[in-house]
Amino acid sequence: MVKDPNSLKNISGGTNLKEEIQSHISGLKESNEMVAKLETVINRSPAIVFFWNAQNGWPVDFVSENISQFGYSSDELISGNFEYENMIYPDDRAHVRSTFADFLEKNNKQYNYEYRILTASNEIRWVYETTLVHSDGEAEQYHGIILDITERKLAEQAALEKERDIAILYSASTLASESLEVDDLLDEVLMEVGDVLNISAGGVYLIDHDAHESVLRSYIGPPGEYVEKIHYSATEDMSKNIVGASTLPIVSEETDMSNGKLITRKNVIFNLYSKEQIMGHIQLTIPLEHEVGEKSLQVLEHVGKHIGIAIQNAQLFEKVQSAYDELKSLDKLKSEFLANLSHELKTPLISIKGFSELMDEGRFGELNEQQKNANSAVVRNAQKLKDLIESLLYMSMDKEGTYEYNFNPLDLKSILIDSVKKISMEASVENIDFEENIPDGIPLIHGDIERLSSAFISILDNATKFMSSPGRIKISVREEENDVHIRIKDNGIGIPQDQLPKIFDMFQQVDGSTTRLYGGTGLGLHICKRIIEVHNGSIWIKSLEGFGTTVHVRLPK
Repeated sequence: MVKDPNSLKNISGGTNLKEEIQSHISGLKESNEMVAKLETVINRSPAIVFFWNAQNGWPVDFVSENISQFGYSSDELISGNFEYENMIYPDDRAHVRSTFADFLEKNNKQYNYEYRILTASNEIRWVYETTLVHSDGEAEQYHGIILDITERKLAEQAALEKERDIAILYSASTLASESLEVDDLLDEVLMEVGDVLNISAGGVYLIDHDAHESVLRSYIGPPGEYVEKIHYSATEDMSKNIVGASTLPIVSEETDMSNGKLITRKNVIFNLYSKEQIMGHIQLTIPLEHEVGEKSLQVLEHVGKHIGIAIQNAQLFEKVQSAYDELKSLDKLKSEFLANLSHELKTPLISIKGFSELMDEGRFGELNEQQKNANSAVVRNAQKLKDLIESLLYMSMDKEGTYEYNFNPLDLKSILIDSVKKISMEASVENIDFEENIPDGIPLIHGDIERLSSAFISILDNATKFMSSPGRIKISVREEENDVHIRIKDNGIGIPQDQLPKIFDMFQQVDGSTTRLYGGTGLGLHICKRIIEVHNGSIWIKSLEGFGTTVHVRLPK
């Protein structure tokens, strides 16, 4: 071996050979320096470079030293004692093999895939692999890089969980605001939450305080997974006050024996509560590997609050609905009773009124003046009683929709004049002057003569009742474009302004005190309004206390 380069000048070729050797040595030196630099860059980068082949287990021919970030050494993989496939997370291996086989079959030149690996300390990490096919003419080799993308995947997972949480909360809020049927609400909640959380079973238990038990009201999943009822003693406070207590859901694992095998389940349980009372709870069975973060638990807590309030509202609605149905039933029973009673009262009343009228006419002998006055009072009050019974009967039948109206063309002028005549016969109106301003040629209206007559008689009777002697009632009619406008004006005591908005209410009276001076049942104007509305008309009142009242009625021509 030549130890002194200067001695090369004595060899044939002299200086030229020496220069060539020195140039070669310099090139090797530069090449080694470049390789060292490249290795330094690679080993300091997050990308792991590796060469491998497609044999079983995917043996590695070369791997950069930065494989140490996963706890392995390059020598460990290159030695063949530990193959790359062993690094892949067990649940992902089959899918990685399938994807790579598809890559080979399609004869692609680049392979890209995301999967999980296990570090030397059994920590799960996500990686992204890019591999290129390299051929030296004899065999194919695979050159690739692996990047750790765990942080990105965790961020994606967090975003998905947040999106899922928002979806759960939105669905719960929507269902809570839309549904007033308890069972429908619970079924919808389970379906929504179950779909988002990928549950294998789920149930909603509601507390029955009277029976001291929680009852499974809604369930999805395999039969028999959850018990139908959970009993508790009378001393246990299942509706405990939740102020100051944690309302976060509970995540637990339980192991049961099923078909001779031990089965472990993971459950999420969260309460349904409204204000300070627990209404029940929801139990969900989720995959063992599924992790439920603290934020997700907080979302489920809010879901429990929304659904708890919705359940309470739905239960209140059910109670109100039940009470309403009961009231309707009672109201119907009352109407039927009223109709039957009215019918039964009419029969003896007809006899009383008929015989009284015969006596008044002297058919059973002449009556003295005192007897005539007493008999007239009987006839008059019998007529009032008859009118009251007719009103009650009409109200009952009209409410039930069984009253049959008889509509015909009617002369409004004759109806009003007849109504005035009937009211004028009353002894209480002797000092009341009726003024009629009803022109001829008023168009005919289409209506029920019996009902319209009773309405106008009731209005006139009301006017006379609230009037001091001497009094004046003016009835005027005017034809308008589409209607006939009737005004009945009196100079009576008037109506207080605060009473006007409710003057047409049933049983409403201007003076409702026990010491009131004026009679009546408070049905007259209510029935009038109903009759006018049936005729497609309108009625309203203008009044000034101490100066009188005007009743306006419009009926279509």
